[in-house]
Amino acid sequence: MQYSDDFFEENLHRENSDCTKWTHYGRDVLPLWIADMDFRTAPEITDALVRRANEGCYGYAKESKQTVAALVAYHRDVYGWDIDPDWVVPLPGIVTGLNLFCKLLHETRPDRDGVVINLPVYHHFMEAAALQHCTQRTVRLNIGTPALPQNDADIPAEGAAGWMLCNPQNPLGFCWQPDELHRILRLAEQYDFPVVSDEIHGGLVLDEPYTYHPLLNTLRKPEERQRTLAFLAPSKTFNLPGLGCAFAVIPNATYREFFTRDYGQMVPLINIFGWVGAKAAYQHGEPWRLAMLRYLRGNRSLLQNAAAEWKLPLCKLNATYLGFLDCRSLIPSLNGESPHAFFLRHGVALNDGAMFGAPGWVRINIATRRALLKQALERMGNAIASLTRRG
Repeated sequence: MQYSDDFFEENLHRENSDCTKWTHYGRDVLPLWIADMDFRTAPEITDALVRRANEGCYGYAKESKQTVAALVAYHRDVYGWDIDPDWVVPLPGIVTGLNLFCKLLHETRPDRDGVVINLPVYHHFMEAAALQHCTQRTVRLNIGTPALPQNDADIPAEGAAGWMLCNPQNPLGFCWQPDELHRILRLAEQYDFPVVSDEIHGGLVLDEPYTYHPLLNTLRKPEERQRTLAFLAPSKTFNLPGLGCAFAVIPNATYREFFTRDYGQMVPLINIFGWVGAKAAYQHGEPWRLAMLRYLRGNRSLLQNAAAEWKLPLCKLNATYLGFLDCRSLIPSLNGESPHAFFLRHGVALNDGAMFGAPGWVRINIATRRALLKQALERMGNAIASLTRRG
């Protein structure tokens, strides 16, 4: 199927669909916050779900070897990454995986203290560590290249139980490059701890020569596999987060056993529609993905132009559909209000950077139809201009 911009311009009227993004703040607010898209997914995915729904019987689902095979084939064909199917552990979501990883560290590494987390980062990294009683060892990332501090002494890796990585990085919107991934793996070897990489934004790289480098595909030594895990999902790339289907790739057999220990008890099984949607996405969604990325590049240009006009720094946004905007210069004019609350009061819902470890920033979801994005940016621009008039 050929996709024009008109496909992504469709107004789906999501305010009537009980979705979190459109109902949380009410009808008068334009929602550019939570990370799902306002785009209809690939028709092949919808067709597969409808066919399954039309069977009329919605019993318990078993693990779909066909879906796992589709995941393996997709990552081999698109990224040159050969995943052993025996390493794949189904999960109902990445948040479950983050909690299981931190629980693994807490239970199996009592001689260690804490998990290394790069800030700013997806807030569930910090929440999983807190819930599973892991001390957070935070590393503040540079807004640029290289992202990590130059000196190893500034990275609290010694004595750590593990490291949680977000690749590509959310919310800074960049792709980790092999040299920095190798540095993280070297530290993991030096201090003997596992590294997990959340890679659900891997299919959302917007530009060449930037590219997504799967952590497990950059290993230089066979023994590194035993310390390395990755989380994958079609949810962000193909707009399927509500289907609840994700995967951990775990070469270490002991870690795999830990992740599956509570299946059906603390860890719910993937539902039948999750399996069906994921399989269709990996088998048939690639033309849609490429067209969607083209459309996102146009939306990104709108955001970049607006940020330049407002004289507010914007991260480069080489990957993901989540722009990260530095609004700290506005704070002296906000009378104690956060930038997030200020823009919300002017009818635009964004994510507060404080939740990612970056107060004064906001995260902007550009995966929406262009007319709505223009309207939201106009509201934001008018709000910023009001500060100048008021001053």
